[in-house]
Amino acid sequence: MDSAFGRRKQAARTAGRPGTHLLTLLLYGALATIFTYPLVLNLDRVNGSGDPAVMVWSMAWISHALTTDPATLYGANILHPTPDALAHTDLLLTSALFAAPFFLLTGNALLGFNVVMLLTYVLSGYATFLLVRRLLSGRPYAAHAALFAGALYAFCPYRLAHVAQLNTMTTYWLPLILLFVHRYLEDGRPRDLALVALFFSLNALSGLYYGAFAALMAVLFFVFWSLIHREAPKARELIYGVPVFGAAAALLAALLWPYLARSGGADRAWDIANVAYYSFEPAALLTSPPQSLLLGWTGEAFGITAENGKPAYELMLYPGLAASLLASYALLRRSASRTEALYAALGAAFFVLAWGPLAHWGDTAVSLPYRLLYEHVPGFGSLRVPARMWAIVMLCVAVLAAMGLRALLEALGGRRALATLAAVSLVAALEFAPALPLDRYADRGPPSPEPVYAYLAKNAGDDVVVEVPFASPADPFRETPRMFRSTWGFWRLVNGFASYMPEGYWERRNVLNSFPDPESLAEMRRLGVDYVVAHPREYVEDGVDGAEVMRRAEREPSLERIAGGDGEAVLYRIPGP
Repeated sequence: MDSAFGRRKQAARTAGRPGTHLLTLLLYGALATIFTYPLVLNLDRVNGSGDPAVMVWSMAWISHALTTDPATLYGANILHPTPDALAHTDLLLTSALFAAPFFLLTGNALLGFNVVMLLTYVLSGYATFLLVRRLLSGRPYAAHAALFAGALYAFCPYRLAHVAQLNTMTTYWLPLILLFVHRYLEDGRPRDLALVALFFSLNALSGLYYGAFAALMAVLFFVFWSLIHREAPKARELIYGVPVFGAAAALLAALLWPYLARSGGADRAWDIANVAYYSFEPAALLTSPPQSLLLGWTGEAFGITAENGKPAYELMLYPGLAASLLASYALLRRSASRTEALYAALGAAFFVLAWGPLAHWGDTAVSLPYRLLYEHVPGFGSLRVPARMWAIVMLCVAVLAAMGLRALLEALGGRRALATLAAVSLVAALEFAPALPLDRYADRGPPSPEPVYAYLAKNAGDDVVVEVPFASPADPFRETPRMFRSTWGFWRLVNGFASYMPEGYWERRNVLNSFPDPESLAEMRRLGVDYVVAHPREYVEDGVDGAEVMRRAEREPSLERIAGGDGEAVLYRIPGP
């Protein structure tokens, strides 16, 4: 015990040098720049019109609300007149706080979003580096293995496949939670337990998926730790843990109350067949995203593509051959420690849970352990994608691979060790490298505001705006650019897109889509609509004569044309009574 403590103390002195941390951050920053190029040259550009646009809007709204009237945080400006509209989509509070300075200084919501996206790579790598450095403290080649583990975790195919979803990219809190759980269980300092609660809270406020998964991770970690170390829970765990986590739970309940109040609603629970569809399947282990340099063909080869209806980006979970072999070496060698057993057990548990609630053997459905969570643990019924537990599986793989690599380098020693490290790093880099440039980052982004939106940005204020035609349930992403454009003035928008659409939204859509019929205008007045933005080209996309809609609108005496025309969007004002 004394020697282990001495190794940790010596390693802490070495790891505590500012230069070590700075170089580590610079290394992951350089890798992030390469792996996402040309994002670094396009930080003020759009990153896709679907989920990214929703998240850009969400982070901008949070920044706006917190700096103008924090009490309106959940009363977001979409889906009018729905109360607490922000609670219909994932909360990105901590990411929004990171991005807020960029938005408040420039007014460009895209800039902060893209900077935070880059930071997810750097911080995920760095947090994993800190965790592995602690686990390998005092051993030869610990720093080399920790750097390798951080790169594996930060740049794995799972994260590349989710590059359009900032909430799923925010994986850096998970290794920090485990780091301070280790510190508390090994050193017994209450402040480390307080930091566990802090990072757990920040994680939950960064995305609800990882909030639920992290709680489960902490519980299973503590169970496996107790079993492997043959230690019953100590009195100090209760003495310190109950008030610390009680306070964290109370704070989270207060901040997330609009979510909690709605979590039991029928509209918030996904059908079990839908959850099973978004669960892990064996072919996912061999599948990389189509952006991968060497392995982009695997999705097509193994039948995981968007074309055949699969949730493709959720099922690209290739862990890497180099990582898998090193992790296996760590577990199979004779000197494997209890730490290897701990992370193997944790990774295996989440691997099983990622299979979701059901498995099908022919025509027979077999219940799996995740079903217990789905049916009995509050919140899990609202999570559609169990496969996202792969973030924790991949973290365990990275930790085990680092332990295997360190042991291998120590066994080889000298120049052979350095040559092996270079070779393994090269293989892993080629396995995970994207094909550059990534098209989504090369998008030149939204043009200068059309006259319609320039007028609204200057004049709308808190007015209510509706845009027609609405998106269809089959193609809801027509609404996401409209949400982004609303950040130019934060007018109240009847339209919107969210994870959970409010009751009555689609019925309201059907009525308003009949614009400028009397029924639609009556509904607009009932909703307090001040402006209507009509898109003739989008009517054409829906098989409707957009020119005829515009002619009827021009003849409607209750509408006042304000801006636009010549085939572009047209803005009408509905005068008050």
